[in-house]
Formats: sequence, C-alpha cells, structure tokens
Amino acid sequence: MRTHFSKALFLLSAAIACGGSESISPLPAPPLASALESVNFALLGSGKVAFERIGPAATPYNVIYVVDATAGHSSQLLDNTVTWGSALSPDGKRVAYGAYSTLGNKWDVYVANVDGTARSKITHFFSQGPPSWTADGARIVVASSPSSGSIFDVWSQSAVATAADLTQHTHFSTPPGGSVTCPIIMDATSKVSVSAQGLLAFACFTADIDVLSASGTLLSSYQPPRVDLQHWPNVFAPEWSPDGTKIAFIETTSNRDAGLLVSTYALRVMNADATNLTTLASVSLPPGAMVQAGGGWSGPNNMSVCWMPDGSRLVFVIPESTLVGHIWVVRADGTGLAQLTSAPGVYDRSVSCSGG
Repeated sequence: MRTHFSKALFLLSAAIACGGSESISPLPAPPLASALESVNFALLGSGKVAFERIGPAATPYNVIYVVDATAGHSSQLLDNTVTWGSALSPDGKRVAYGAYSTLGNKWDVYVANVDGTARSKITHFFSQGPPSWTADGARIVVASSPSSGSIFDVWSQSAVATAADLTQHTHFSTPPGGSVTCPIIMDATSKVSVSAQGLLAFACFTADIDVLSASGTLLSSYQPPRVDLQHWPNVFAPEWSPDGTKIAFIETTSNRDAGLLVSTYALRVMNADATNLTTLASVSLPPGAMVQAGGGWSGPNNMSVCWMPDGSRLVFVIPESTLVGHIWVVRADGTGLAQLTSAPGVYDRSVSCSGG
C-alpha cells in the first residue's frame, strides 16, 4: 500500500482552513527542507538535474532540488508546495510540475521559472499524469482525461496559460465487454516521454513499453519475458535518449514467494524498435527492504530515469526501502555507477535532466 503524504497534506490543510468559528489549534507547519547535502557535481559532467524529494516519513516535506553541474551549485524551489512529477525544460530555465488546483480539477500542470517564480497554471483537465517537455521546449505533453473516465489519452499544448493549440495525439478505447489490451493508458501516474523526432513512449500497465507515432500509431513494443511465474517482471519510466535512437527504462523483478516484493531492480536501454536490449546497472534488493513495484509513496515517478543532454550519462532512482530512495548516475556504456544523493531517510524521485 502506498503512503499518501501529498494528498493527506492537502486535504488536512483544506480541513483546517474550513474550520468555521470553532477554536482549532493550528497544526505546526511542516518542516522546511534544508539545503541539499554535498554532491559530487563531476559525476554529472555538465548540465542540470532536478528531482523531487519527500522528507523522512516521521517529518515529511516536499521540495524540488536543482543540481547545476556546470556551475557547481544546487538550489531548491517550491519548498512545501504539494507537487508531483516535476520536469526541467530542455534549456534548464523552467520547471513543469503537477499541483492540486481544486478538488474538481484534481491535479493540473503548472510551469515556473527554475527559481520558483512566475508560476502559471497551464492545463485544465479533469485528471492527468506528470508532464514532459518536447525537445524544443515549446510544448508540454501529458496523459490526460478531459472527464471522469478511466482512459487517458496523450495531449500536448504550448507551455503557456492561454494556449490555443491543445492537440490530442491518441484516441484509446476499450471494446465493449472485451479485454483491455496495450497500448492504452489507464493510470493517472503515467508519464509520456517524447523523442527529438516527436515519437511517444510510455509504460502500459507496467507490462509493456510502447512506442507510438505522434498520431498514435503503434510502432514497436517491448514486453519482458514472463515464463517464470515465480519471478514477475514489470517495466517503468521509459525515457528517450537525446538523439531519439534509444529508450532507457527501469525493469523490476518481483518474487512471488516474498509477497511480490521487488528482488531485482535494473536500468536497461534498448533501440527505438525494441531491439538490442542492454542492462546498464542492476541491484538486488533483499525482502527486508520491502520495495514495492512502483514505489511506496503515492504519486508518479518513484522510479524514474533521465539522460544528460550529451547522452553520456544516465541519472536514475534506486529505492532502498519502501519510503527511502536516492539518485544514482551511470555512464551510457554501463561503467562508473555512483550514488549522487545521500541524505538519510528521504525519497528522491521525478528525476529530470537538461542543458543550461
């Protein structure tokens, strides 16, 4: 079961605000996040990495950190704003993220400067997943549902509040009385990655990695072998390489004898046509770590990956327990695996990379 920190914080704040005339003792403000711990900027080469951090479970907080490897410093923004799914723009000057607008609209996408200023709500769907940027930084891409339906299509629009160019890229549906088959999106935490050529990639039910054209035509699909029912694989977080020729993703294996807890966690890369599969990094997780497929915190991107702009390194999340995880870096040839963040008791997620 996932821990719903973000939703609980929001709903609790709303309840306090609506307390009427009765005397209610306000809860203490959540702790503010401290500056990011010391990190080795050289691991990243050049460019920027942003990620969301959820503080220790006993005193949770939300913050987005930005690590600027080129300048050799880090910063933070939106401290204790309830956000999810943050994504740096390709030029590293803006960040898109999901935040609650109203109970009716649920999560909407906002865009802000990388220092947290000039925040603007840009989407108005009933429900949607975390945002991505197109390679030129002009458009935001989300999996969204305009109404209360369970099917999410891929949409894009200019990254401005009054965009008049909302475009629907897919038209998923389910056959009456029939079984649901991939490609389709039916999960509000699904992120869509967009290649430099405009191709789409996403995980379908954590079962497939599907690659689609900009008009929604299925081009290729990767499904991990499932011949050993005792060790069940799932796939997460596909992310296009900067040149649009490869896709990186997370593949986990869950042990049926251990309550389907994750036993193996791997960063893998394949060609855009789902060929030439390579494992860049793999770690074994003991049953005592209690890592669930998809992660323990509510919200998206508990398992996430990004490419540095020159394609030489990949940055990704490795969970250590249900509510603890950190950022790691590995070279594109599979060498040099190293840990970037290390604060105790935190979960770092929603990692994104950019130039700038």
